[in-house]
Amino acid sequence: MPRYARFDGLDDFAAFYRETVVPALRDDPACDVNPDRETPPYAWLKANYSGFVERLRRDHGLSPGAFYDEVGLPPNPGEDDEWGLDHDPTVRGLEDYLEELERDRGRAATTVGPRRSRLRTYATTYRDVNDTSDLLSPLLDETAKPEEIARVRDTFRVLDEELGTLASKKKYVSAVKNWYTFLEEMGRGLYNPAASILNRFGWDEDPLYDHPALSREDVQALLAVANPDERFLLLALAGWGLRPVEACELHVDQLVLSPPEGDVPYVEFAAGERKNARRTRNTVELLVGVDAVRERVARFADAEEWSGYLLPGESDGISTETARRWFRSLGERADVSVAGEPPLPKMGRRTWYRLYRRQRPDIEAGTAAVAASQGSRDPSVSERNYLDERSRRQARADAMRDLVRAEFADIFERYL
Repeated sequence: MPRYARFDGLDDFAAFYRETVVPALRDDPACDVNPDRETPPYAWLKANYSGFVERLRRDHGLSPGAFYDEVGLPPNPGEDDEWGLDHDPTVRGLEDYLEELERDRGRAATTVGPRRSRLRTYATTYRDVNDTSDLLSPLLDETAKPEEIARVRDTFRVLDEELGTLASKKKYVSAVKNWYTFLEEMGRGLYNPAASILNRFGWDEDPLYDHPALSREDVQALLAVANPDERFLLLALAGWGLRPVEACELHVDQLVLSPPEGDVPYVEFAAGERKNARRTRNTVELLVGVDAVRERVARFADAEEWSGYLLPGESDGISTETARRWFRSLGERADVSVAGEPPLPKMGRRTWYRLYRRQRPDIEAGTAAVAASQGSRDPSVSERNYLDERSRRQARADAMRDLVRAEFADIFERYL
């Protein structure tokens, strides 16, 4: 029986669906469903995998239908006619956009898959509503703009009835708007007919996402009952903001504990090593627990056959499954739960990330000043082109230092 409670995000649910649910669908003679193109009826999924359905609802607030949309299922909607459109230029425009996302922008397959699914749903809905598969020709005629905006609006009226949550609707709008923007930038369109959809439908309010995090009191309670390895894991997640897999596989070669004067200690990842590598910074500054890390490295260095991993497992680092097991045990020993559930490693990173979001305006303000001095109106361009990684790291550290230390320094220093 799968332990759904230990799944670490939607990727684990998607993997279980593909590896377990899909074969079961194929083998069930009473269920006439092609899992390459269709998803199972709700009654079948509930009868066979009730725990799966319940955990999706409790952990992520998703129905099975919303889950399929989030992760881009079914995985293979038909190799012969994936888009269901009879206008080749439109199909090429869709494929070119997705290819750019994956090849040139470095988006992960878990990002491109859902984007493909949303665009497919939009394109086929547009086809059905407007009785045409040609989504491109009107974009090259300014005089057709009012009518095309109306066609896009009518398409989203249908989607409004079919999509569940505000968050889901906003994701569809984002996917569609970004595709039209791509067409404009490539000279295949003169305007973006979806530019004002959020306002027209009143979807421009912020959706409520349920991303539970550990509170400062939770971290303190967990540290109080933790052993040294568990405490180090908490430090890496809540104190530094590493992803669970990054914390579990952290290696001494990634640590820069004695940087040049004026810099801060940091963890360094190889290019492309982190998730969403094109958009994710390659270094993570260490603002708390540096002395404890030095002591840990010194202790391990004296041990025979140390592999260099800060959380040693059987062959390298520990697994994320081990980390989840540790957190569950910690929660039981410390009597800590989050939103009624045992704590999970990802909740530690969210604790740090909430602090980061509070300081993001200060970080962006500093970058904007550099942009202005360089004559750039776009701070993100200035950050990419004019600031080296050390400067970016220092800017983040300057903005985060007092806040992180105020929240965590005293409790980590007490236990590490």
